[in-house]
Order: sequence, then structure tokens, then C-alpha cells
Amino acid sequence: ANRAVLQGAILPELLRDEILSDLFAATVAAHPGKKAMVGPGRHLTYAELDREAIVIARGLIKRGVRPGDVVGLWMPRGVDLLVAQIGVAKTGAAWLPFDADAPVERIAICLQDAEAKGLVTSAAFAAKTNGSMPCPLLIPADIVDNDETPVVDARALGATPDHPAYLIYTSGSTGTPKGIVITNRNICHFLRAANQIYQLRSSDIVFQGASVAFD
Repeated sequence: ANRAVLQGAILPELLRDEILSDLFAATVAAHPGKKAMVGPGRHLTYAELDREAIVIARGLIKRGVRPGDVVGLWMPRGVDLLVAQIGVAKTGAAWLPFDADAPVERIAICLQDAEAKGLVTSAAFAAKTNGSMPCPLLIPADIVDNDETPVVDARALGATPDHPAYLIYTSGSTGTPKGIVITNRNICHFLRAANQIYQLRSSDIVFQGASVAFD
């Protein structure tokens, strides 16, 4: 019953001392004028995307968000959602994403369980909550901080590869939803390993079709 054991190449260089905001910053520095996101009525270069995410990150930091914290993310699909996601990553905190059509009750349960510092959401979605959330509602247009003096640096705030990058909650079909923590080390390793397989290039275009809450 001898069976050959199939194993992929051992590539220790794919596991590095890095966090998500490091990867994004490197891309912005390398391709500031390259198109980063295209959506209905929105075309952002990497430099423009970076600036929009920074003002959200400053607003979150001003409200006490730091590495190790959790911030909920519940917005309609689109560029604004992804900008907010990067804004959270820039603070070193973890985002907790929800489907656009997620029940308000489920969102509240998960936010409570994760001890979230706030819920980044749209004005339209905020109106659906009727004050039922266990944490402050943070609408990007209301929290943006355009003061260019504060530098946004997750590392300087204490972020490490072992800090959570995001949380994904189970469906809860067999009981209370349970949160799965993905660290910065996990996701950065995955991105480098996946790119080794998919061989994505800077000239490629990737369709963002999956739910932000799907891992």
C-alpha cells in the first residue's frame, strides 16, 4: 500500500514579514497612474484610490480604531465598498464584511460577538438599522478626514503580520454564527501563493464578482 505523496514546491520566499497595507502601498508606488478600479461612473488610478482610502483611514483613526480592532463593513457592491475596505486595512484594523442583503439582526449579532468598534456603511443602509447596531455607524462621507498632517501608517500604529486582517462569519445555520480570523500573514501568503499559480500580470483585468463576505 505504498502511495506516492504529491507535494508542491517549497517556496519560503512567499511567506514574508508583511501586512496587507504594505502590499497595497508597494503597488501604489510602482503604478500610481495605472487604472486600479473601474465601476459604474468611477474610474480610479492607484494614486486616486490611495488618496480616497487614506481620508477614510484618518477618519477611523481619529475615532480610535487601531490594529487589533474590528470594523464592520456593510455597503452596496461597488468601488466605494472596496475603497472603504482598503481604508480599514490602512489603520491596521480588521474588517468584518457583510453581504449587501444581510439581515440586520445577523449583522448586529456578529458585530456584538466581534466587539466591533464601528460599522462602515452607506447612508441608505444606516437607515435600515433603526438604531439596532451595538456600535457606532460610520458613513464614509461623514467621517473622512482631509487633514494631510497625520500620516497613515499601520506599522507605526503597531500592526504586525499576526494581527487580524479580516473576519468571516459562518452562516450560523446550525447555531450562532462563528467568526473565523484571517491574519495579515495568512492573506499575504495566500495572495503570493495564488499569484504563483494564476500568474496575474499588471496588464490583466480581474472581474470582482464574488460577495465581499465570501472567502
